[in-house]
Amino acid sequence: MCEESACLVPPLETGQNGQAETRRMLLQLPMFCMPTSFSVSSPTGVTIGVGHQNLSSGNGEALVGFHEDALSQAATGKAQLLLAIALGLGLAADCSEITILGYIMPAAELQLCIGEHRKGWLVSITLLAMAGGSLAWGILGDHLGRRRALISALAVAALFSAVASVMPTYGTFMTARFCSGLGVSGAFPLTFSYLTETCSRSTRSRYAGVLHSFWPLGAIFTSILSHMTMPTGGADIVEDNSEHWSSWHKFLILSILPEVACIVGLIWASESPRYLLEASREVEALAVYQRLHKLNKARTQYGLTELELPGRAAYRDRPASPSRNVINHGLETFRQAFQRVSSPTHFRTTLLLASLHFLLGFLYMGISAFSSTIIKDLREHEYFLHKQYVTNDNFSRIYVNHTMENVEYRSTTFSNATFSHMNLNHVDFVNCTIEDSEFNSVKASVSYFKDTTIKDSRFIDTDLTDHHFINCNLINNTFLSLVSGCNVDFDYNIYLEDLYDETLAWAGFMFPSLFFMGFVLETATRPPVATIACALTAAASAGMFAANAAFWVTTVELAVKILLACALNAVTMTVVEGYPCHLRCTAHGMMRSLYHIASLCAIPIYSMLVHSMLLFPTILTISLAIITALLCTRIQDNSKVLL
Repeated sequence: MCEESACLVPPLETGQNGQAETRRMLLQLPMFCMPTSFSVSSPTGVTIGVGHQNLSSGNGEALVGFHEDALSQAATGKAQLLLAIALGLGLAADCSEITILGYIMPAAELQLCIGEHRKGWLVSITLLAMAGGSLAWGILGDHLGRRRALISALAVAALFSAVASVMPTYGTFMTARFCSGLGVSGAFPLTFSYLTETCSRSTRSRYAGVLHSFWPLGAIFTSILSHMTMPTGGADIVEDNSEHWSSWHKFLILSILPEVACIVGLIWASESPRYLLEASREVEALAVYQRLHKLNKARTQYGLTELELPGRAAYRDRPASPSRNVINHGLETFRQAFQRVSSPTHFRTTLLLASLHFLLGFLYMGISAFSSTIIKDLREHEYFLHKQYVTNDNFSRIYVNHTMENVEYRSTTFSNATFSHMNLNHVDFVNCTIEDSEFNSVKASVSYFKDTTIKDSRFIDTDLTDHHFINCNLINNTFLSLVSGCNVDFDYNIYLEDLYDETLAWAGFMFPSLFFMGFVLETATRPPVATIACALTAAASAGMFAANAAFWVTTVELAVKILLACALNAVTMTVVEGYPCHLRCTAHGMMRSLYHIASLCAIPIYSMLVHSMLLFPTILTISLAIITALLCTRIQDNSKVLL
């Protein structure tokens, strides 16, 4: 087959929702009208004879029937498991892309001089990139093939993740992270279609559960890698930042291991045989079936040959060569993709599943933002409860070379004092007098001199700048060799240990839950599973109102995230089963894009509501979870449909 046949062609008018009717029509035909070149197994066990002269209404049926029959002969086992593991590593990279931001933010803030506003943009630009990338790679997956598109996507992600680790400025770092997000976002819409099209109808839910369970493993990998390679204390990060090649650069380099491992695995993997049939590469598809049969070591001899392949009439004609104008061709491709997915045949399904993805993305990122903000506020409140106050005291001829932390000096006099090689962490000098003193190699974190008189003193190799002196009276002082020109007031209290424990908690429990969910969906239909998961999410969300301890907040987050992930698993299978082969990745990419856009919207909303009243985010979460549960009851169950 020529390579040009890899490009998909205009859509089939016959969708998968019409398969049952087509099968009924075929069964009603007289036997002498039924060619017998190969057999198509229906979900009910009826065998339908289909030949090279396909009926016009059965073109799509011939493909899905032959594909299911071929997979049945190839059996299920080692081949599908190895592919699930390889694809799961790509899915783990998708989760790692978001998880990694929390761990690198403190070090990046310090080295790249990122202020509070810019830190928010770093998260936003990543989610925007993942929204755009999901849609783009989904469309490419239907045009270039699942395997080729996925390898390209992960290669882009790995390359720019490595590039980001050596970027010296905020702008170049943001650009590299944006490109990395564009690449890794292709994993979700491509991997599920790729794997399910290699599994028979009776086993695809099971292996999809195995695949999805790798997603939280990406968070576990990122957390453990961070714990092993990066310091967890703010003062240690400042010290580490003085190195030419600091720990967070090593962390970024090592974080590309899932992408690289997935690419290596895919080099030895075969393309989706269902896609190859759709792209008129039937001989290659037959070779894939034979390879699956060999890897699975099926007891029966593989019987399908080229003689049993569907005839050319089962395929669509190839499209005309694309325009030389790449931009116009790209825009036209996007336009056609939206037209196909929103056509009258698929409009109701698309609208429903798009709404569900938006709500699930909003709720998932909302609970993440809620829990991280609450835990940080609780830690800070606990920290400042132990603040020490020194008032109306005098210190003369003292030498301080240890860290001063969480202290407020008020109306206190320092005379001939020396502060050398030390850190000031949350230390305030309010209405004090400092005379003939020296600050040598002093680093400050959220420490200020307010309404203080400083006279005849020396500041040598410190990071104290103008914004640390508020309404102060500075008389005859000397400032020499400022360590840093960055005006970011880096807070040593970064609570990375809490982030590490929180991530391991929800990801550690989510992994077996998603694994088990695959077996649940193998025996149960999609709508009730998704509905029950969302209803339980609404019940668990009530605990947000009593979020007065870090352990309780983590527990609520764990329960809500696991339930939402299980609901997403069921909805994802509905997407895969609800669209024909030539639209499957496109539709899933569109849904995943809306998921990331919703995540982007949820962060500022929940962060704002947390600082008002806990009742507001609680009611919002419960309400949206109930709406999501009601929408899940409207899902059409296609678990018996052949892909």
